[in-house]
Amino acid sequence: MFRYRTLFSRILAVCLGVLLLSVLLMNAILMVQLRRQAVGELVSRFGDGCALIRQTFQEYYETGSTDEALLRYLREVAEKRNGAIWIADAYGQIAIELNYDDAYVGYESYARQNQKELAERIGTGDMVYTAYAGDGLYYSPVITVGCAIQKDGAVIGAVYMNGQVSGVEAVITQVQQASLAVVGVALCVGVALCFLVSRQISRPLYEMNKAAGELAKGNFDQRIEVRDRGEIGQLTETFNMMAEALKKYEDTRSSFVGNVSHELKSPLTAIQGFIQGMLDGTIPPAEEKTYLEIVLSETRRMNALIIDLLDLVRIESDQFPMHMTDWDVNELIRRCIINFIGKIEDKRIDLSVNIPEDKTLVHADIDRITQVVTNLLDNAVKFCENGGNIKIWTYESDGKVNVNISNTGQIIPPEDLKYIFDRFFKVDKSHNRKIPGTGIGLSIVREIIHRHNEKIWVNSQAGMGTVFTFTLALADTKKEK
Repeated sequence: MFRYRTLFSRILAVCLGVLLLSVLLMNAILMVQLRRQAVGELVSRFGDGCALIRQTFQEYYETGSTDEALLRYLREVAEKRNGAIWIADAYGQIAIELNYDDAYVGYESYARQNQKELAERIGTGDMVYTAYAGDGLYYSPVITVGCAIQKDGAVIGAVYMNGQVSGVEAVITQVQQASLAVVGVALCVGVALCFLVSRQISRPLYEMNKAAGELAKGNFDQRIEVRDRGEIGQLTETFNMMAEALKKYEDTRSSFVGNVSHELKSPLTAIQGFIQGMLDGTIPPAEEKTYLEIVLSETRRMNALIIDLLDLVRIESDQFPMHMTDWDVNELIRRCIINFIGKIEDKRIDLSVNIPEDKTLVHADIDRITQVVTNLLDNAVKFCENGGNIKIWTYESDGKVNVNISNTGQIIPPEDLKYIFDRFFKVDKSHNRKIPGTGIGLSIVREIIHRHNEKIWVNSQAGMGTVFTFTLALADTKKEK
């Protein structure tokens, strides 16, 4: 069954509509032009005839002769011009009628209407004509051409030639037949082309619709082959990008759920076991303090996880206010380093710091940037091997200060670099409790830097270590802007 809402039917309807409208307009214009040309030829022929008759009639009138020779000449002109000749007196009354047109009876009444109209205009002596167009597009006009017969400047009569435009209907019929043939051929070709075009357009749309249904079911491996480089091809590529993004999001979400579940389940299990051991006497009273300290440590770790989650929610809900002030970034880095001295010494890490002794004022939120530096330092210490190296240095460029924090040790795989700032992403997917974290910290760091309209990036290569770099606007530059 033909469905009017299908892409094929709509394209076909538009093409057929344009085709039919074009053919109708072409026929209408062609018929008007043909009729106009036929009328012009008939007026020219009748005008020549009227001029000859007027001249001849004036000559005969001057000699006073109106014998059979004049009538015979008039008949010859009428037969040659295939029309009707009327001679009127000075009062506009028809005195002589010579009708040599087989179709005269059919248009006589219209010719007389034309003659009455011309009688009012013919006194000037110029050649005049009128056409009775009749009703309808296909009607053949009736043409009347007239001119005055004058003697010494006075009008003594008038000559009229009447006729109907013929042959136009036959030509119009041929044009219509040819148009119908063209429409038939164009229709067949149009249907085939519309089918091919609609199929080319609808096929990827159908595949996209089917793939979208699979995505809705949770099957994120759906991809569509790109067969076109136009708008449909771009839409297909965008759909594939969306599917890839959804798959990545689902993978990171699953990883996050696994990480968070592990991070929460393990300490809760430990806490439950220790408290249960204290209650049932499995743990001796002398050792309760030691286990309570472990419970406290686990609760602190869970609290840190919850704080990170709350920060992430605040970022996503755009409830992360920034309080921009001018302050010394070098002093902030020094304070943050002091907080990690204990951990650095425990792992025997060689710390190298290269920052100016003078103040480097930046325009930013000091609390948020403290969170950024603390997070990056924590990662550097956490992933640096025992006896490794951590370097911290800054430099100014283009009105900004670049803060760099690098560490040796575990390298970020190249395939993971583009995801390192994504929410819930962790390079270590083995839930190693020796390397705590949920993969939220770096995403928070990125959001904080982006809220400052600054940049952050990472480089990680074997033999060189991992370097995190972010920029901050210098205070003087910010004030000038």
